[in-house]
Amino acid sequence: MSRLNVVKPAQATGQTKALYEAITGVIGAVPNIYQGIGNSPAALEGLLHIGAVLEKGELTAAETEAVKLAVSETYGCNYCLAAHTLLGKKAGLTDAETLNIRRGSAGSPRLGALVKFVNAAIQPKARISDEDLRAVKAAGYNDTQITEALLVIAQTVFTNLFNRVHQTPLDFPAAPSL
Repeated sequence: MSRLNVVKPAQATGQTKALYEAITGVIGAVPNIYQGIGNSPAALEGLLHIGAVLEKGELTAAETEAVKLAVSETYGCNYCLAAHTLLGKKAGLTDAETLNIRRGSAGSPRLGALVKFVNAAIQPKARISDEDLRAVKAAGYNDTQITEALLVIAQTVFTNLFNRVHQTPLDFPAAPSL
């Protein structure tokens, strides 16, 4: 059961209504997470803006979803795990890859290096060593992509924390257990 105000699409007005119309235009519905975040039009707009900006970046959709899966596994967010497993598959990840990413590895050495970097970076007291940075760069990631991965981490931490506080009801197929 949700613990924060939920703004249903039929109830939305003003900026929230406009944002919901944009979301519906892209994906056909307003997922439960956005109906919860919709109680703050500024937060919803900011979250959507970050996502739109990152789509113009250098990370592929599959790489972005890999980052989101790694973060969501660490934070234990069932909602985000469900959403990003589905979106990861739409971005070209296989079922096995989504599970391996959640376990901290990946089939390709390049994606595996990104997942390892993300898992190091998201630790609360993490300090990225020169070796951590060299490893992700040696796998072929440039400074732009590393910076974008950090923004994806920040965006995903927000959604994971929001879902933890809100207890967002799942409206995606549940992610498989590890």
